[in-house]
Amino acid sequence: MQRQIIVEYYPWETRVGIVEDGKLTEVFWENPEATVGKICKGIVRDVIPGLSCVFVDIGQERNAFLHVGDTTVFKANRGARVQDVLKSGQEIMVQVKKEALAEKGARLTQEMSIPGRYLVLLPHHDRVSISRKITDSQQREELKQLLEEARPAGIGVIVRTVAVEAPAEEIVGELQRLVNTWLTVTEKFHTVGKPGVIYEDQKVVVRILRDYLNNETAAVIVNHAEWKETIQRLLESKPACPLRVKYEPGDLFARYGLDKELKRALKRRVWLKNGGYIIVDETEAMTVIDVNSGKFTGRSELEQTVVRTNLDAAREIPRQLRLRRIGGIILVDFIDMKEKEHQEQVIQCLRDELQKDKEHTRILGLTRLGLLEMTRKKSRYGLTDLFTDECAVCHGRGQTASVAAVANEIRRKLINLEHLQAQVITCHVNPEVARHLRKDENWLQFIEARLDKSIELIEESNYSPLEYEIGPRG
Repeated sequence: MQRQIIVEYYPWETRVGIVEDGKLTEVFWENPEATVGKICKGIVRDVIPGLSCVFVDIGQERNAFLHVGDTTVFKANRGARVQDVLKSGQEIMVQVKKEALAEKGARLTQEMSIPGRYLVLLPHHDRVSISRKITDSQQREELKQLLEEARPAGIGVIVRTVAVEAPAEEIVGELQRLVNTWLTVTEKFHTVGKPGVIYEDQKVVVRILRDYLNNETAAVIVNHAEWKETIQRLLESKPACPLRVKYEPGDLFARYGLDKELKRALKRRVWLKNGGYIIVDETEAMTVIDVNSGKFTGRSELEQTVVRTNLDAAREIPRQLRLRRIGGIILVDFIDMKEKEHQEQVIQCLRDELQKDKEHTRILGLTRLGLLEMTRKKSRYGLTDLFTDECAVCHGRGQTASVAAVANEIRRKLINLEHLQAQVITCHVNPEVARHLRKDENWLQFIEARLDKSIELIEESNYSPLEYEIGPRG
């Protein structure tokens, strides 16, 4: 695999695109108001026992949300009630785990984490955890022993996958830097008087380089001269990663086709290499992905066509999950395969592609109905949350009442207006609905005869098909 990192900087926004083998796989945004990862001093303002949560003032426009399950006391005592754990006016240290969006305040946690390149420091855990992607048992044991000896009592760490290739002294050195950072944060919490940020991670560009700086990354292309110099200085300390840093002014996302990829990722249908396609439907409860053979008929028997389409889908689905930033429960409806061997082949292909994903994923297997169950850690808002608003007409359903159904509703309303004294009834409607009513004019004539009144249709171009207004003229 060959990777490029595209960095586009503007004063109001920084965008970073991860391109793997010529395809956009992930995008990261940051603006001056971004708060995820920041550690704050907060003051509890409202305790809501019915929702098992509190609202916390962290110095933002809206108070942030902290569920009792994200508090350190609850981790130690699962039966704890929020009103026993936190009190109004109490000062607490919290970390932002999810940005504020629309009318929602930021989501908080007391499970702090301070990330480095090789390790993630967990100040409230007392254990060493090793990345699941490190599968060699000897390497896992050596890393665990190294960190058990080096870490202070009561401080936990997660060992990241990239630590496998790092010298022991570099890992221990980073641990010490992270511990010192935590000591500074705790000291600042006690000295700062008002709610606000007391720690923030590096800028998004530095964070992405920290996570993706390896031999698979061939180049970083950036549209900002100062960022190019910053990146080059960072790379001087990593001579083992001889990647190319290139400065190109202008709109890089448009130039390299990343904007088009993002717009495609907002559509339900994704075409596969051999003519099949997948449909991605995101709901409140889960994401459902349906695999279809589409235009692909194959040149061999049906089972082989099905397997090839499913393999294409198994390679594309992980990319779509990363690109669309989808998390939570995911169900995949692959095309039915008769042979168990073929099912295992497709699942293994999916598992291999998911190895590229830095978010934690789990494949749970096939249900009795043949649906593949899996989960992906939900840590950020998805593309649809960031780039779309709920439709004012259908209210997020993606469908509106048919014109015929609205026309019938209007006829029912009209025929029951015997009580009106006026001789003329006006009906203000959407033009398309008006055309439908006039097309079946016999029904309007029937209603007029029944009521002994005239009906006047008035087209309103600013009305949606669902909107109408009926009343006496004048």
